[in-house]
Amino acid sequence: MNTGLFFQVYVFITLIFSGTAQYFTEVQAFLWLPFIMTMGMVALLPLLTRYNFKPLDHLEISILILFLGFFCLALIPSIIQVGIKATIVGIKNGIGISLLLPCLFLGFCRESQLYRICQKLYWVFYAQIPLVLYQFIVVVPARVAAQGPMDKFDSVVGTFGGSMIAGGNGASMGLFCLLIMLMKVSEFKNGATTLFSATVHVVIGLSICTLAEVKFAILLAPIFFLYVYVSSSYIKEVRVISTKTILFLFLGAVILLLIIIVVSTLTYATQYQANMGVFDMFLDSTKYIFDPTLVVAGLDGNLDELGRLTALYFWGQHSDAHGIVSQLFGYGLNSSNAGGADPGFLAKHFNLGLGSTAIAIFLWEIGLIGTALLILVVYLIFKYSKPQPYFSVKDLSVADIKLLSYQSAFRAFIIVGFITLPYSPLLALIPVFQFQFYFALGAILIIRKATLTKLETYYA
Repeated sequence: MNTGLFFQVYVFITLIFSGTAQYFTEVQAFLWLPFIMTMGMVALLPLLTRYNFKPLDHLEISILILFLGFFCLALIPSIIQVGIKATIVGIKNGIGISLLLPCLFLGFCRESQLYRICQKLYWVFYAQIPLVLYQFIVVVPARVAAQGPMDKFDSVVGTFGGSMIAGGNGASMGLFCLLIMLMKVSEFKNGATTLFSATVHVVIGLSICTLAEVKFAILLAPIFFLYVYVSSSYIKEVRVISTKTILFLFLGAVILLLIIIVVSTLTYATQYQANMGVFDMFLDSTKYIFDPTLVVAGLDGNLDELGRLTALYFWGQHSDAHGIVSQLFGYGLNSSNAGGADPGFLAKHFNLGLGSTAIAIFLWEIGLIGTALLILVVYLIFKYSKPQPYFSVKDLSVADIKLLSYQSAFRAFIIVGFITLPYSPLLALIPVFQFQFYFALGAILIIRKATLTKLETYYA
């Protein structure tokens, strides 16, 4: 079986078909498709013939053991405390897509197939443009006319799913655009694309994020453009960035950041903020993030939800309600879920939505130990995947250079994923973002292994 083709179909179904179908039909069952495709990948893995597959090295063995520990520690308390049905839903929502990571570094895709998949991600990016324009021109005005200007937020979601009435996964789309921009900037840095191409992709990506109001991605973009540009490379001819250049790039990133703040703030200023200065408006629109006492009133019969910082304070005060064992190993998958017709038992017990951020959800559901294991897996991958100037450009094709250049972009995106943990529930609840995060982790390991194998050939 052509696993590369299977993965390309997986990308199409996860990032385009499932969300778009759910958005226009409002049939929630489409959102199970990414999970089903992941389970299909897991089922196919033992059946594959992996030609020239190198044995796992010490790092990969360590990551596999830690990952299996994390997954088992998430499953066992869940089955004991919330039952099989809630556990299956919890796997679908929370940790099922993470199985993509071991599938990738256990040989489901070779580096040549990974390159083709990365190129397909650009087409997913281009597919956002017509849908974003439709949603901004048609859906947003209709929603504002029906529900008022305060209900326009989160209306632009591209192909990532949601509701025309209640909004959806705009943040996941914005972070996907950030990933694409980072990939293109890294290509340019390594001489694999033109300045014009990189600029066009960055302008389109930032425009989409602005229309979708993904402030998180907008504010992080200049910082991580700079990070990618000053990162080390696998290509010897990519010159080391001088201190003067770093300062110049930093100044450019600051200017771009200020422009973004001004544009996004003026675009989405409320009537209440009309008499404020630009930066006062910006600070006023973000101060809720750091409020340790914030409780957001539930709408349409939903439970009240704890604010971002409040959720961590609340976990610290009440996580040992059933003893230290539950604090360490969690209360089970889906136990903190406040949505749907049947909320999790913790949400019912406290009569609150506990999961405003991914870190809060992980701490409640898989405990301190499970959360620490997941963070350790990600840390090890990041720590031991830093590119080193091993190869000369004359020995590489353009495709090779592009694939190697993506290492810096994927590493940057992993940091972005970490930053989302205390900010949003994306990594614990949203499959389309989980796919991006675990794909980046797996791709990092594939590129790392490909470079080590190539080095062995050089020095054999």
